[in-house]
Amino acid sequence: MAMMMLRSEQLTLREALASDQLEAFVRQEQARGVELAKGSELERALALLIAQTQRRTECRSICRM
Repeated sequence: MAMMMLRSEQLTLREALASDQLEAFVRQEQARGVELAKGSELERALALLIAQTQRRTECRSICRM
């Protein structure tokens, strides 16, 4: 029962994407000690977070013009 409760408190990649919480997901996985491996959810989350940050930065630059 305790293990089930712990799992429900963890943010999944799917939930992070749906709620714009990629950064929180990455921090959570790092805190859990998940290693960055090719094809892992952590790798995908980091790639998406980088792309998302770049898009937001570009949009801010354009909006300031």
